[in-house]
Amino acid sequence: MRSAARQLGFPTWVLVYLAAAGSAPLAAQADTTARPHQATSYEITLVTSDTGAHVLAEVQTGWRLGSAAPVEMDLDSTLRVVRVLVDGKPNTRLSRTMYGRQGSAVVVPHEKSAGDTLTTRVRYHGIPRGGIRVGPDRTGARALAGETAGARARLWLPVPPGGGGRVSVLWNVQAGKGQRAVANGTLLEVDTLAYDHTTWHFRLDSPVPLEGLAVAVGPYAVATVGHPGCRSRCTPVTLWTAPEDSAAALAGAFGRSGEMMDFFVRYLGAFPYAALAHVAASFTPSGRPGASVVLWDEARLHSGSIDEDEIARATAAQWLGNAMTESGPLAERPSPAIGAYLAWLWRREGGTRPRTEALTRDVDSIRRLHQLVGDSTFALGLRRYVETHRRDTAEPGALARAMSAAAGKPVAWSFRSGEGASR
Repeated sequence: MRSAARQLGFPTWVLVYLAAAGSAPLAAQADTTARPHQATSYEITLVTSDTGAHVLAEVQTGWRLGSAAPVEMDLDSTLRVVRVLVDGKPNTRLSRTMYGRQGSAVVVPHEKSAGDTLTTRVRYHGIPRGGIRVGPDRTGARALAGETAGARARLWLPVPPGGGGRVSVLWNVQAGKGQRAVANGTLLEVDTLAYDHTTWHFRLDSPVPLEGLAVAVGPYAVATVGHPGCRSRCTPVTLWTAPEDSAAALAGAFGRSGEMMDFFVRYLGAFPYAALAHVAASFTPSGRPGASVVLWDEARLHSGSIDEDEIARATAAQWLGNAMTESGPLAERPSPAIGAYLAWLWRREGGTRPRTEALTRDVDSIRRLHQLVGDSTFALGLRRYVETHRRDTAEPGALARAMSAAAGKPVAWSFRSGEGASR
């Protein structure tokens, strides 16, 4: 292998790796001063066995290169990489790319420069240790559920070291007889395969955080939630559950999730995706809602223990956290507090909880801002905040600046103190 690598003209560091694999981390052998490569798109193909927990995947990633250094991806070491292709090369023995594999690192050399684009296509299989689960659901039916939230992406997808930025995604998900698939984005088509299998194709062109991806397959009953107060451009809200759970879930907390969306539209503007799906999952999700697809623990959904507050926060996160993100220390990012405050307003409007409910310091800070600028300015400022930073990242202080623009005068307010004045 070392001789073949030298004949193909690969960089010296690759030869060193091949000669002494295991002697040092691959990341340490690469140029540590190079700018990181940025993942910009994913095409994810998932095929599962009809029995067991085995997954076969082929993932194409689009990259914007930060340097001439090799592309490095994290992929859990329990998954066996079968092949790696670069820039759409055909799947032939001669065109397959030489790559390095040590632990969780998959390292692919290339001959391009900073600013260039490149695609990698990695095929692999195995039983993932987390992030995605294939096997029986609560009822014993075969199902799949996967998410990238909570740093789970590297357990079943090849991702940049340390996570990634915002990506668009195309899904190709195989389902068995009687199963339906759901994933981020819009359903493009369903292909019929042999042996009663189908492949479901979804596309989400709007870039979302890499931690916002979600997919599920199962024998779902799909119910559309109503929008009693919506008259035009009503975004579809659907509920995906086991057939036996559908009626009870609609009669419970999920029954008003369409009205809930309409409430948030008043404050945050048009919903950022074509639809929103609430989906029962055969594992316990990490807590971060996926973009356009929110996974819920099927056991909790069956027992009716999911409340409107959780659903409201997950709905608000579609704007605040998926459509836009924030920089700075986690404790200084206002989006979670905005979502919690809007959920509190929703409960007050719906009369589902006492108005005397105590608020945390962060949520009360948003309430004070609302009182300071008034309802119409508050709503306009939030819409400005979301729209200005859609598909982007808001810097610290951006919310106060959006409120000042909406008010037409400076609004001196601090998220951390919750105090301020309008001058």
